[in-house]
Amino acid sequence: MLSDKVAIVTGSTSGIGESIAKTLAKQGVKVLVTGKEQEQGERIVDAIKSEGGAACLFISDLLDPRTPDQLVELAVSEWGRVDIIVNNAAMVCNKPVEDITHDDWDRLFTVNLKAPFFLVQAALPYLKAHKGTVINISSINGKLNDYHNLVYDTMKAGLNHMTSGLALDFRKEGIRVNALMPAGVATPLLEGWFKQLHADPEEARKAAEAVMNAPNVASPQQIADGVLFLAGGLASWVNGAVIPIEGGFSIGHPQA
Repeated sequence: MLSDKVAIVTGSTSGIGESIAKTLAKQGVKVLVTGKEQEQGERIVDAIKSEGGAACLFISDLLDPRTPDQLVELAVSEWGRVDIIVNNAAMVCNKPVEDITHDDWDRLFTVNLKAPFFLVQAALPYLKAHKGTVINISSINGKLNDYHNLVYDTMKAGLNHMTSGLALDFRKEGIRVNALMPAGVATPLLEGWFKQLHADPEEARKAAEAVMNAPNVASPQQIADGVLFLAGGLASWVNGAVIPIEGGFSIGHPQA
């Protein structure tokens, strides 16, 4: 069902995005791997190709407004189409309210919300032509606030709402738009969150390591499996859904 489709996966040079790229490629999807880590990106593309898959790498920064158009142009030049968009890239901001700056708001808005919109817009002619699908990697923080996480939480809430709005606007064209809301996932992004909490890098590393081994923290592959389901035909009637994917650990959350 997914064989020979083309996917753009943002933030796929590590973490959740890496697992998504490899998982889709194993199903015959041609994957544009994109992120900021050249060496890691090359390793991922080589791994996909070594297993008979198709992938190419584009090193990019979603803070650059030209990036969404460039990603679509490269995918189309390589493979002639775009069927799947996975908006996975994100930035974190872990600060008390008093310390949040205009730059924090601008950076997170651009990467976590604005870039996903413009990537969908750039790919729209191809998504319409092939009845494609968009999968936004949101966060349970889009529903449940965390301490000192206001900017990130707000952006993920916006991404959730944008997901249902896009699904409504494109329903007649047969384009499905859904979002997944992980909680903690053992990725470099989680470690980055702790680096903003702790001035001492070693203390941050130890804190992140302890959390990554907790029972309520997912593996990147568990999130990738959710993406695989939403991308395929078994999810043909799933549209506009914003789905928790966190093992049920937010049930009974004191702020729920």
